[in-house]
Amino acid sequence: MFNTFAADKSYLQTKFKTPSFAAGSGVDNATVKRRILELADSMPDASHPVVKGRAFELITREIQIDVSKHDWYPAFGCYDRNDRPLSVLVQRWDREVNATRLQCRQLWDAMQKSGAGIMWKDFDHSVPDWDAVYTLGFPGLRERARQYRRQHEERGTLTPDVAAYFDGIDITYTAMLDMILRFRDFALAQRGDNPRAEAVAACLQALHDGPPQDTYQVLQLVYLFFMFGEHIDRFQVRSLGNLDRTVMPYYHRDLASGRYSEAQIREFFAYFLMQWAGIDNYWGHPFYFGGTRADGESEINELSFLILQVYDQLGIWTPKLQLKVSPNTPQPFIDLALDMIRRGHNSIVFLCEPGMWRALKSKGFSDEEARTCFISGCYEFGALGRSNGTAAGHINMLKPLEFIFNNGLDPHSGLACGRKTGLLSELRRFEDFYQAYLMQLEGIIENIISCSTDFEKDLHIISPAQVFSATISNSLETGRDAFSNGSVHNLSAILQAGLGTAVDALMAVKELVYEMNLLSLDQLRDILANNWQGQEKLRQRVLHGRRKYGNGIAEVDALAQDIARFIGDKINGRPNSRGGIYVASAHSAKQFLDMGAKTGATPDGRLAGDEMSKNISPTMGMDRAGVTAMISSITSIDSALFPGDFPLDVMLHPTTVAGDDGLAAMRALLFTYMQRNGIAMHFNVFDASVLRDAQEHPDKYQGLQVRVCGWNVLFNNMAKKEQDAYIFRAENIRD
Repeated sequence: MFNTFAADKSYLQTKFKTPSFAAGSGVDNATVKRRILELADSMPDASHPVVKGRAFELITREIQIDVSKHDWYPAFGCYDRNDRPLSVLVQRWDREVNATRLQCRQLWDAMQKSGAGIMWKDFDHSVPDWDAVYTLGFPGLRERARQYRRQHEERGTLTPDVAAYFDGIDITYTAMLDMILRFRDFALAQRGDNPRAEAVAACLQALHDGPPQDTYQVLQLVYLFFMFGEHIDRFQVRSLGNLDRTVMPYYHRDLASGRYSEAQIREFFAYFLMQWAGIDNYWGHPFYFGGTRADGESEINELSFLILQVYDQLGIWTPKLQLKVSPNTPQPFIDLALDMIRRGHNSIVFLCEPGMWRALKSKGFSDEEARTCFISGCYEFGALGRSNGTAAGHINMLKPLEFIFNNGLDPHSGLACGRKTGLLSELRRFEDFYQAYLMQLEGIIENIISCSTDFEKDLHIISPAQVFSATISNSLETGRDAFSNGSVHNLSAILQAGLGTAVDALMAVKELVYEMNLLSLDQLRDILANNWQGQEKLRQRVLHGRRKYGNGIAEVDALAQDIARFIGDKINGRPNSRGGIYVASAHSAKQFLDMGAKTGATPDGRLAGDEMSKNISPTMGMDRAGVTAMISSITSIDSALFPGDFPLDVMLHPTTVAGDDGLAAMRALLFTYMQRNGIAMHFNVFDASVLRDAQEHPDKYQGLQVRVCGWNVLFNNMAKKEQDAYIFRAENIRD
């Protein structure tokens, strides 16, 4: 059964791409989708939780399955995240909500078309209470929900809505347990051809009967929960949890009892990690290491090293790894991660505990909630078992400039979705121009919050979070959907893209128009409308100007600080429609590209359609004073203003990080950032000549990874324009 990974790797790589299922194991997804809609049509008076539960049940009963001799983990017919059968039902309900309950449709469309803001109904950031999942297992989670239902009956709080909530959970978890037995029976039927069939079947039987008892069982539990939650229930499980901490007791027990050797446990983890490499979701699937115990010591342990070493040996880029770091984190562990990064295994982000704790406590989280916080998605963090979060909307930090130059009109779409800030001739001082910028920015923020508040009130109608809710005790206590308003902390994040570029653009206006009197605002407007055509000399002068964000220049940093305070003041603590609050986030996701494509030329020299700065980082190539100066600029901003997350991107040249001195330099940068209350930091280590060669000879660089914005992609899979941007950045690295 063991020492087979090398032979099985090819199956694992294709398991979620071109799987094969035995005839008679189930029906295809198209058939399942049709039957789901027929089922929904047959239940016109049933509540959405019950209908979704029955649809979930249908999927678990009918989809194709497999238990391969090449794997320790079963295969689901709904293997493709882009082809999840329940989507047909969720999409139907979404259309119905849009038609009957959504008030902001016109405003939403205008914001999206203009690129001023991007909003979405976010079902992609659920994080279960993994401690509860481990402790209770699937049957225990169902029984706990039943106990809470009985308490509601006794208290007289079992309203029809609460009853429907519990009915949905019960149907869902019963279906999960039945499917585990379906997998078990399928495995046993393969005994003649599958040497590990009985071991897989025994594991599945154990998980059907109770909580996990050993390392293999707990990894199987995590995998099954993920597949049930993300691929069937259609809620992206945005963290596999604190694996080194949570699996450690099982690991110790197995070694002490002789049940499994360390080599066998390494093999279990190799198969486990390859599940997510096989799925290869664009955004990646995270889990995190470390943390701080109640006694102040680090959670990093021997299993932390084992998992990281296995990941390193596999050479994969997903799942993506998040490392909680603090002054107590063992240096050898940090150095192992940094060494992986400088060797090209850079799907790693460091999350600095002091900054996270400070940000959480500024928003009312307790000391214990901050200490034990989870990491999810790209960089987000919250209270374990007590938080949910959505990424409700993105702010385009450059669009206010376009609105100023066109008095509220968006030249991209022709829509009047900005505020009226008057004639350009009336903006006689830079302070006038800057106040107009803040007025336009405020208008975008208010529009995004209005839209988000409108559509988030109906998330539980569109897609009840059945699998997730059963893990959250406050959700069970209140009888409310955990992703709607059933968690203790129901957070809606408003993210930004382009802060660094906006600062550069404002400084350019100040210099060109108000200090040097080279141009009037009207002239600058015309130059930008023509995308700098015929003005290349002036554009190069602007691009090579000194006052750029990210270089430790006090005047520039002060402007960035003021804009950040404005964003934080306008967003943080505002009530959302899910019983919680809005929080500002410095994270840009992919919107630094997507919103850049909908934004015209800007005063900093940027051309129409080009990307803008991402995260809290400077505009690509504009940090010319070295990494230390860049960190000084970024951390001059109070990270607590962005309790959603506060990530910094650092690009280094391979020669800078070579040898022991290079490793020490990387470590020093990380600790400097942490000491200044920075929160998230990730690295790219690139030689521009290598990137150019990879662009010309992609076959030679099939494993070359690029850290984009909280996730990794292969360089070969990027569009040429995106590749060119990274080449440009690598050519302009300053140590």
